[in-house]
Order: sequence, then C-alpha cells, then structure tokens
Amino acid sequence: MRGHLTRAATKVSLVLAVLGLVTTTATTTAAARPAQLIHRQTVVLPLSGTFGAFFSEPIDITGSIRVRVVTETEPDGGGTARVTSTLLRTTGTGEVSGDAYRFVGSDTDEVAWPPAPITPLTFNPTFFKIYPPDPILPPHPVQPVIVDVTLAPDGAIENISALVDPGYVDSP
Repeated sequence: MRGHLTRAATKVSLVLAVLGLVTTTATTTAAARPAQLIHRQTVVLPLSGTFGAFFSEPIDITGSIRVRVVTETEPDGGGTARVTSTLLRTTGTGEVSGDAYRFVGSDTDEVAWPPAPITPLTFNPTFFKIYPPDPILPPHPVQPVIVDVTLAPDGAIENISALVDPGYVDSP
C-alpha cells in the first residue's frame, strides 16, 4: 500500500511540476510584452476668433474650452485616444446683426492611432449654437472649434490646442 502512495505522490508531483513550468513560461511570455500605458491630461484653453458657416452671419466668439485627453496604448504599438471637449462660458456677437449668441455643450471623440502616430490628431467637436431672442428657434448643432492633440509614439500627450474654426466667413 505504501508503494502505491509513493508512486501516486510522485506522479502528482511530476504533473504539478509540468504545470508549474507551463504557468511560469506563460507568465514570462506575458511579462515580456510591453505593458499598456494610459496617459491623461486636461487643459482649459481660451477661445477667441470669428466663426463662419454657410447660411449664417459671421460670429465673433469669445470664451474657453476644457479639453480632456486619455490615451491607451496597445501592446503591439498604437492605441486609442479619447478626447472630451466642453465649452465654458462661450458667447458670440453677430458681425452683421449685432445679435448675441451662446455656444454650449460637450462632445467626446474617440480615434485609434497607428504604432507611429500621425499627429496632430484633429477633432471638430459638435456643440450647440443658441440664439436667445427667439425662444421658438431650437439650438443648432455647429462645429465652431478645431482641437489638435499631439502624441509621442508611446501615447504620451505632448500638446493640446484649440482654435475657433473660421470655416466659411463672408465679408459683411
């Protein structure tokens, strides 16, 4: 009986040793892969410029925008950038009418970038243009801002900038 126990214990030990080697090898292989990196940065940038769109008067815009960028790298290179843009106290004055406008909203864009990122990544977030004198007129979706994000190859955020999109501006 004692011999059977010894042989069984030896077989179990061999099986555990083999499993231990397989587990160790898998762990070593996983550890050899580059770790996923996550970078975050939030900035508040001033906005000032003239926004123009077809079928609308040019609007002089002033205010600010908060831009939050989160990048996640992939083990084989490249990754995903998630950019959330939020307008803060942004108003405008029509160049022709002199009417007051408000621009409000928040927009999130997500884009995959290749192992050698093509930067800057450019986004045109969508916000709402509100024309307060007419309560019947609903807010209009517009894209008055261009946001650029410059990334390093490892996904580190090197620069975030925003400017008012001049779009189509007629001479009044």
